[in-house]
Order: sequence, then C-alpha cells, then structure tokens
Amino acid sequence: MEFNRLTGTIKDKKLEAEYLHNEVSSTIKYIRLAVLVLGFLFFLFIIPDYFVNREFQTIMQIFYIRLGFLILVFVLFTLLQFEASWAYLKELIGIYSIIVAGCFLMIYYIYDSANLYIQSFGVTLLVIIFFNLNPYWLYAALISTLTGAGFFIITHMRPEMMSASSTYAVYVYIILIIMMSSISAYRLNVNKRMQYLNNKELKRLSITDPLTGINNRGQFDQDLKEWFELAERYGHDCTLVLFDLDDLKAINDAYGHVVGDEVIISITNLVKDIIRSSDVFARWGGDEFVILLPNTDKSEAIELVERIRTVISTHSFDQVGYISCSFGIASFSEASDMNELLNIADKKLYQAKLNGKNQVMV
Repeated sequence: MEFNRLTGTIKDKKLEAEYLHNEVSSTIKYIRLAVLVLGFLFFLFIIPDYFVNREFQTIMQIFYIRLGFLILVFVLFTLLQFEASWAYLKELIGIYSIIVAGCFLMIYYIYDSANLYIQSFGVTLLVIIFFNLNPYWLYAALISTLTGAGFFIITHMRPEMMSASSTYAVYVYIILIIMMSSISAYRLNVNKRMQYLNNKELKRLSITDPLTGINNRGQFDQDLKEWFELAERYGHDCTLVLFDLDDLKAINDAYGHVVGDEVIISITNLVKDIIRSSDVFARWGGDEFVILLPNTDKSEAIELVERIRTVISTHSFDQVGYISCSFGIASFSEASDMNELLNIADKKLYQAKLNGKNQVMV
C-alpha cells in the first residue's frame, strides 16, 4: 500500500477514511475529555494573570478572552459527541488549535509584564497539545509554526523583556521543539496507519479462503449463527445451499491438482456473478461450497440454484471441458438448530449424487 510522502497518509482515499473513522471511534472520548480539561485549565490561568496584571482594564480583557475560549470549548465538546461531526474532526481540532493559539498570543500581547521563559514554556505546551490532538501531523506542524512565528513577532516588539542572547536562545528551543515534534508525529502517523493496514490484512486472511478469496468455513459458521438467530427471532425466510463438484478427483488424477484448483476458482467466480451481494458464499472445504440465502424462501432458492447449476454445466473449462455440480437445499424452517440445518442440506446433496449428479435436491 502506497503512502503520501508529504502528509504521511494512505493514498487510497477510501482506506484513509476507513482508518480515520476507526481511529476516531476508539479515541473520541479521550479527545473530548482532553479538549474540555485543557479549556478549563486555560480559563483558570486567569488566577495567576490577576497577580501579574494589576490594571483592572488589562485583567478584564484577559478574562473575556479566556471566557470566550471556554464557551467555544463547550461548543466543540458538544459537537464531538455526534458521529456526524467526526468526519470533520481534523477541521474542528484545527479550528480549536488556531483559536487557543490566538487567545494565548492575544493575552501575551496585552500583558503588562511577561516573563519570556514562562511564556515560551506556554508555547512549548501548546505545540505538544497540537500534535497530540490532531490526527494529521501536517496540520499540527503548520499551526505550531504559526504560533511560534506569532510568539517571535510579539517578543520582538517588546525587547525590554530579556537580553537579545536569551531571546534568540528561546527562539532556537521553540524551533527545535516544533521540528522534533513534526518528525516524531510524522513517523507515528505512518506507523499507526501501517499497523492498521497490517491488522486489516491479517483479519482478512483469517476469514478468507486462500485459494478462492471467498469466506472460509470459520467465517461462514459465524454468519450462519447470526442469520439463524435473526430468522428465529423475526420469522424471516432463509435457505441454505450445499454443493460440490462432480468427480473432482478424476480431474485431479487426469490433469493434476493445479488444474483442479483452477476449476475451483473458475466455479467460484461463476457463482459470485450470479448470487446477490446480500448472499453469503463460502468454501466449505475441498470441493464443497455453501451459500446462505437470507430472506429467500425455498422456491426462490430453487430458481437461483438451478440457474447456477445450468451456468456451470454449460461452461467449458480450460483443459477439462464440461463439468457439473450437485446441490442440496435446506430451509431454516425445517431445522431446530444450525447443525440440523447443515445435516439436512448434506443429506440432500448426497441424494443428488446417488440420483446421477448434476442435480438440485430439495
């Protein structure tokens, strides 16, 4: 899977959106809590502001700035409880970051007196917060850079605060922190996405038949259990189809197992083109396949399966020529549990074999 070298994101937009939704769904409660806590902390700094700024007009200006930001934090906290807003998380967090940086710089600008080291520590803290909250490292890097630039400009306007050498040393430290945070966040962004893709692939392999690419027996058992419970609860029609290739052993003996595997893959593709997207198709084992037809009664299932049987039996396979399949059908209403349902379908399949193969038995 290719990554965008600049942003550290997945080039496939669908996969990137899928990753973000997964990441946000698992961390949104912590993001909301962090936003709220940081909003309160930012507001409570009005207490040290009062002791540093004795002018009533100055302290009131700072109070209104901090209060306005706290109100915006509550708005953001409320928005983030709705899943619809998660799609705009990077924009919301970006706006939040810009506002908190703007409020910090405004307060720094109107301070009667300010300690450069304390204020530079505040900038460092904001940079760390930006990189931890934003799912895109590039957004965090851009906002952090703008915050640092604003801090440099305001400090340059007040040369009386510190000596030039101390001021430039602070500048260097802030630049280094932004650079190191950017590199670390970039690597973390890429690694998290790679881990997500690897886990996704491992999950796919655990539920997929390696030869045909359709579901394996383990995944089908899980799907069957879910649909059986739904059918029992709501009385839905569901039908199970079990089928296998007629005389696959003879094909393997005559042409080899590689050709036999190619026949299995071809049959899989033929069936996939016929069944609906809502149907569950899996390889049961060897040359046996199973199809679960939700919301389908027996007569509808027979019509569909007959079409599958006809398509397979009239298809000319490379090297092999014409082959056929036998089918057994069982309805959910006939069985009290999943095992009985499978046994009924298996018996019908066996009867189809005994009656001459290339048949559908109900």
